[in-house]
Amino acid sequence: MNLTVREGIYFWDLHSLGDAIRVKVAPRDFKKLRPLLRKTGCRVHILEKKGGFLLVLTGRRRRGLILGLIVFCCLLYFLSSFIWNISITGNEAVSKNEILRSLEKFGVVKGILKRQLDLARLEKDLLLDIEELSWVGARVRGVYLEIQVVERHREPEDLQDAFDLVAAKDGLVVDILVLAGEAAVKPGETVQKGQLLISGTIGTDLDAEPQESENVPGSRIKARGMVEALVWYEAFAEVPLYVVEKTKSGNVAHSLSFVVNNQNYRFWGTKDAPYRNYEMEEIRHSLVWRNLRFPVELVTKRYWELNVEIKTISPWEALQEARNQALQEVNLQLPRGGASIQKRYVDDYYFWELGTVGARVMIETLEDIAVPLNPINTEPGSDVAS
Repeated sequence: MNLTVREGIYFWDLHSLGDAIRVKVAPRDFKKLRPLLRKTGCRVHILEKKGGFLLVLTGRRRRGLILGLIVFCCLLYFLSSFIWNISITGNEAVSKNEILRSLEKFGVVKGILKRQLDLARLEKDLLLDIEELSWVGARVRGVYLEIQVVERHREPEDLQDAFDLVAAKDGLVVDILVLAGEAAVKPGETVQKGQLLISGTIGTDLDAEPQESENVPGSRIKARGMVEALVWYEAFAEVPLYVVEKTKSGNVAHSLSFVVNNQNYRFWGTKDAPYRNYEMEEIRHSLVWRNLRFPVELVTKRYWELNVEIKTISPWEALQEARNQALQEVNLQLPRGGASIQKRYVDDYYFWELGTVGARVMIETLEDIAVPLNPINTEPGSDVAS
């Protein structure tokens, strides 16, 4: 055994059997044992042969089987390079046949090579060709081309003449300007989302001052006006004081296996990941012919070794990052127009026991929160102002 180590012959799974030992050795090192056996007077017997390489060597008598397996793998790989099915989801008003005709116009049909597909260009072409679509997403999954669409929302029918104005969000009323209808709240009141602000129904108080001809008591009109209120938006973000960075070391291990009826048969390569920290990439090739899917898959796995490093972040840098994240999140909540920022509040939090810091950002805005409610149903024969 000392001579094998000196000659660079490696073995593993050493077991003692009295005056003999049992070990495992690679086929390429087995021939190197002969001069050492003659020199030491030892004898060796092969108990069992395993491994994909030996399987190929022992298959010389079955060349047809090996050749058929190679042809099958090549055919499987060749067929998986085509698109054999096109699925379309998300369409309602636009028919599937219309989208398929549009795809044929750009040369995308069943049987097209995957490398001929330009998914980004295809998405733009479909949007330009079909006006009813507002978004198109395309991706290749195995031998499937998946098209996901989002249709444009049709413009709602014209609102009827009579409706109320309600609060679009919670807030504190600051000022009210009524152009048509009657105010249901006063400045200084706190309102909730959906609460009535300006009513489209004119009151029937006989002691009230005479109204204009169009504002007949008890009639319903299209309420118009503005209700300015203070609205608050809040967001919280938390950032750790350390970051785990992962980089690839360059070492990679491969594995090739077949999956038949949900049973995995490893053909070549490592069985499990040989690294403690790794990133796995799995590629599956299915055998599909038209609408027939055979229960056989060729699975290729790659294990990339990762170097893990923990990087410490100073509390000040982490706090600044938390503030920026909270500010970005609260800015997404702000309306695009019509809101005036009044005040901004920032609160910092330190969670030393958790190893994190946090920031809470609150923005106070002044905006018009009055939005129309669903139209009021008018009864036959009732007077509705024009």
